[in-house]
Parts: sequence; C-alpha cells; structure tokens
Amino acid sequence: MTKNIHLALRYVLTLMLTLVCCLQVSAANDFDTFMQRIRKDARRNPNVEKWLKLYDAEKGSFNDIDYSRNDITNWPPQKHLERLEDWAAAYINEKNKHYGDETLADNIIKALQFWQDRDPNCKNWWFNQIAEPQALGIILIQMRAGKKQVPQQLEAAILKRMLTDGGDPAKWTGANRTDICLHWIYRSCLESNEKDMQTAMQLVFDPVCYTTKEGFQYDGSYFQHGTQLYIGGYGDEILKGVTQVAMYALGTRYALDNDKVQLLSRFMRETYYPSIRGKYMLYDVMGRSMSRVNMLNKSSKALFARRMIKLDPAHADEFKQIVDRLTGKQPASYAIKPAHNHYFRADYTMHVRKGYTFDVRMVSNRTSRLEYGNKENLKTYFVSDGCNALVKSGDEYFNIFPAWNWTRIPGTTAPQMAEVPLAQHDWQQEGTSQFAGGVTDSIYGATAYAYDDTWAGIDTRAKKAWFFFDNEIVCLGSGITSSNANPVFTTLNQRLAHKTDTVLYAEGKKVVAAKDADHIKASNISWVSHDGTGYVFPKGGNVVLDFDIQNGKWKDINHSMPNREEAYQVFALSLDHGVKPVDASYAYIVVPEASDAKTLDAYCKKQHVDILSNTADIQAVEQTDLGVWQAVFHKPATLTARNLTLSVDKPCIVMVRRHNDGSVTLHVADPAQKQEPINVELKLKGSLNKAVKQVCDFTGTGIYAGQTKVYRLK
Repeated sequence: MTKNIHLALRYVLTLMLTLVCCLQVSAANDFDTFMQRIRKDARRNPNVEKWLKLYDAEKGSFNDIDYSRNDITNWPPQKHLERLEDWAAAYINEKNKHYGDETLADNIIKALQFWQDRDPNCKNWWFNQIAEPQALGIILIQMRAGKKQVPQQLEAAILKRMLTDGGDPAKWTGANRTDICLHWIYRSCLESNEKDMQTAMQLVFDPVCYTTKEGFQYDGSYFQHGTQLYIGGYGDEILKGVTQVAMYALGTRYALDNDKVQLLSRFMRETYYPSIRGKYMLYDVMGRSMSRVNMLNKSSKALFARRMIKLDPAHADEFKQIVDRLTGKQPASYAIKPAHNHYFRADYTMHVRKGYTFDVRMVSNRTSRLEYGNKENLKTYFVSDGCNALVKSGDEYFNIFPAWNWTRIPGTTAPQMAEVPLAQHDWQQEGTSQFAGGVTDSIYGATAYAYDDTWAGIDTRAKKAWFFFDNEIVCLGSGITSSNANPVFTTLNQRLAHKTDTVLYAEGKKVVAAKDADHIKASNISWVSHDGTGYVFPKGGNVVLDFDIQNGKWKDINHSMPNREEAYQVFALSLDHGVKPVDASYAYIVVPEASDAKTLDAYCKKQHVDILSNTADIQAVEQTDLGVWQAVFHKPATLTARNLTLSVDKPCIVMVRRHNDGSVTLHVADPAQKQEPINVELKLKGSLNKAVKQVCDFTGTGIYAGQTKVYRLK
C-alpha cells in the first residue's frame, strides 16, 4: 500500500515537473515569437548615409541635435533614437549594404551609451514615458538579431531605465496605457520576464472594453482626455497599439480573446473607418491634431485594417475593401453602405452615403470642447458648436486650416470676432448646452443643438437642427439672438477650391457664374452650386459668397508647426444675420450630389422637402418621397401639418416613418438626457386615423439616456 502511494506521488510530481517545464518552454517560445514578430513589424531598408555624415563617432552623438532642448512638442533629442532605429534596421536587414557592418554596430552601441550617460529629459511626459522607451526597446530587440550584440551591462542599464522612467501602465487609461504597455512588452521579452509580461498583456488589452471613462464608449465612439470625442488622434493610437500587440500575440497563450476582437472590429468598421473618406479623415474627430500639417491623410492607417484581416477573418472582405479605399486602389465611394449614426455619449452625428459623408459635432454639459493643449489647435473654439464636414473625395479640407477663417466654421452660427477666443481651460473644457442629441433609425435621422454661449463676450444663442435623408440634409436655425457687437454668420461651408472651379448661383431667374476674387452679398439668391454640391435657400436670406485666396500660417494655430505663409483658393458660403439679431432664423438644404445647374433646378422644382416649422419651439420637416417626418421639440408643443398631428409633453426629437404596408414606426430621443417618460401622441392620415398615444419611458436608462427608442404603431 505504501509502495503504491509512493509511486502515485512520484507520478504526480513527474507530471507537475513536466508541466512546469512545458510552461517554461512555452513562455520562452512565446518571447521568441514576440521578438521575431516585433522585428518583422519594424523591418525596413533605410538609407542611413545622411545620419552617418552627421554622427560624431567619438562622442556617440549627432552634431545637429541640441540634447539640452526640452520642447513639449517635436522634442529634438528624440531624433537621436529615431536614427538609431534606422541604423538597427539597416544592420539586421540582409538587403541593406550595411548588413552585419561591425562599424555600424559599434556606432549604435556608442550612441546608446551616449544616450544612457547624457540622460536627456523632456518637459512633456509623453516623450519620457512612451516615445523614448518604445524606441529603446525596438532598438535592443533588433540588435539581439545582429552579429554583434549590445554589451550585457549596457543593455541591462537601458532596460532598467525603461522600467524606472517609462511609467506604470496601470496608472493610465486608453491609448496612453496601451503605449506604455508596448515598451513593457519589449522589456519583458528581452528579460524573459514572465511576471511583467503577464501584467503588460493584461493591461494592454484591458482598454478594449466599453466604459463610461476614457476609452470605447457604449454608443460606439471613443473618448480621451475626459469626455472629449477622439476617434482620430488618440483613436489612432489605441488602434495602433492594440492591433500591433494582438498580431504579436496571435496563436500564443497571450492571444486577444474573441469578444475583444469583435469590439475592435465593430468600432473600426462602424465608426473609425467611416470617419475616413478615401484616405482623409473628418477634421472634427481628430482633436488637437487637426492643427498639424498633413494629419488628415490617414492612408497609413490601412495597416490596422490589414491586421484585422488576420485577427477577424469573418470580416476580412470588409477590411480588404477599407484597405483598397485608403490606398487609392478603389475610389472613396467603393463598397460604401448607407448608414446614419448618432453617438449619444459623444454629441456627435455621422451620416454616410455612397457619394458623400456629412457629420455634426456638438458639445454639451456632458462632453468636452476640442482641446488646445501644448499650444496646439489655438483657434478651435467654434469647431465644437455644431460644425459640419461635407466630404465626397475626402480632401475638401486637407491642410486648409492655417488659411481658415475660424469664425466661419462650416455648420456653425457665430459672431465674426476679430480674435477667436480660447476656452477657459486648454484641456477638458465642458460645454454648457444641455439640449444636444439626435434620433436615428440607422439610415435616417435628425440632430438638434441648443446653442447658448456667454463666454468671452460671444453672447450668442440659437436653436440649430439638421435633418438627414438620402439626397439632402435640411439645416434649420431659429431663435438666433446675440448681444455681440459683430455680425453673426451661419456658415454653410468653407473648403478648398481651385481657380478653375465652376461656382454658380441663381439670382432670381438668372444663373450667374462667380469669378475668382468675387465677394458677393445678395438677398435674392435661391441656390449656389460648387463642385457638384448644391446649397438651396427655400426661405431666402442674406447670402455671402466668397471665392478667393485666403492666407495664414500654421504657426498661428499650432506653435510647433512651420512659420511659413500658406495661400489657398477657398470657397466660402454663409448667411449674414446682421449685428445683434433678435430671434433671427435660417433655412438651407445641402444637396451633395447635384451635379450641375440643371439638376439643381430640377431638384428645387420638385420640392422633395417640406419645411413644416422653424420656430424657437418646433423645427420640423417632411421628406415627401420617403414618407418620413422629423421634428425637434424644444418645449412641450403640438405640430399640426398636412396629414399629421404630433404632440409631446417634453422637449425631444421625434421621427415618424410610414412604411409601404401602411404601418408606422415612431422613433424618439431625448437630447437633454433627463431620464423621464415622454408622452407622444400621433395622428397620421391614411395610417393612424385615430390618435395613438405612446409613452416613451427613459426612466433609469443611465448611460443610454440619449439613445433612440423605437415603437411600431398600428
């Protein structure tokens, strides 16, 4: 009996030892797998001759770099590490003429020692805790594959530096956490440090979840720096880091689980990539990075989609289509499907059609204005207040920003102040409006914004609404009142143009072509046409049309950008409400695919849209072709129109859609997100001949308080 027990114990111990050995081998294999994939990811064949000419082999430094600089943006010493990354890539690339070059290896080692001894430091934590340790980790991993190794003592000192100065990812959220985790992974692989590897892998994937804090929101948007919409910018960063690590971990015991893969996939397919038209991102989802040269060009972000082809093979075809659009293999309209999303957590609406994309960015007391930290994005104030981007090819606003008139942001209603004010805080400045939201059925929708701003003498308010259909966006404004001493303008668009562009406008019964350098003001213009887009004025208005060169400097909006003068041909179209307007209004219809004057004339004659009301109480339209009614109620009220009577007992947005079978769908949203019941009463001739009452109960909806509720009525 005792012998049998001993044999059993020996067997168990043998199994445990075998398991431990297997785990150790597995861990070692995973570290090797990671480093091989990291090298492959960083693989390139750079020309390093320029950096060699600038290099002081005796000191281990570059003659053109001031290592004492601590600039918060574009930190000069970081160039030292970027060049070493190039050198290391060249050293281990068999196709490079410096492959295995011992002199180059000596230069890399000497330069690493210089960095370690010199210990440069930046005022911006991001360089110290993200950019620098990431670069050091990649260099060391690359050198591990070389003929000549970094001396063990030096490597150990650098790894210690990465740990002590590189920050703790657990203390951060969102993209910042992911970025710090990356160099923790690099260090763990180099040290074969299983403990820190497990910590890093858990933390790098932790942000891939829905949250009410910074990160992926329950409405499909993305927040960083508090409650600020950041689909681009920090959205780029978290996708870069997470998909990068997920590819390293594919097939290993650290692999990203499928639920998180699907969250990433959905965000990318339904939010991130739809905000990119062709290869250019919508400017208003990029945060302060919109003030940087060339940042709207997102062709390089096809990389994320390429990774998702392997990570999410079920949606591989869709990601391949995305890659084709971003790389220019296919046009911007390729494989685009109609969609309408209102992001109720973010106060943001995106309307996508095959031929165009149109969005609305707002700010409420639940969200934050665009930031201007680090002396970037210094004229951004009005961008948060109901701005629009209308894009077809995608490049309509590419690099226009130094020459922009920042009081005439497309979609906004604002006084034409000589200086654009700065928000009270450069980071995380909340808005003031409570009423900002939208209703949607995923194809059509309406968005509303009660604009009321008393900051810095702006002293302007307006009720603004957008109604979205297939071929048009109806834009209404009412209650426009201001005590500001400057004229108040509502701007329809301000975008790049060419001198050779055809700009037409209908003045009475006459169609006139605008000429270069024209500045036209008229009150009898019924429509304007530019670049295949029509702007229709069904109620008239004081139209201001500018077609001229505009100038400006990047440095004026971002102190880290060049100080050179830029000049662009610009098409700008606005409505002038005058000085100190009281209860003024506007109505215009954007027709994105009105290809010429004839098409636009035909559209106007057909009257596809009926404006039912445009007051400070109710803004409402009917799309007669679709059988869709949309109404914004700023107070309890009744809308009485042809064939329809609609009453509500609280402010809300309502969409009524009659289907071919005669049935009716009611969509209701509460832009104030008060979480209270809203009582709706509807009578619709031909479908609901007797009034139908519907209680739309938002009680206890919490984070979903701004989401659309749907009811099928009979």
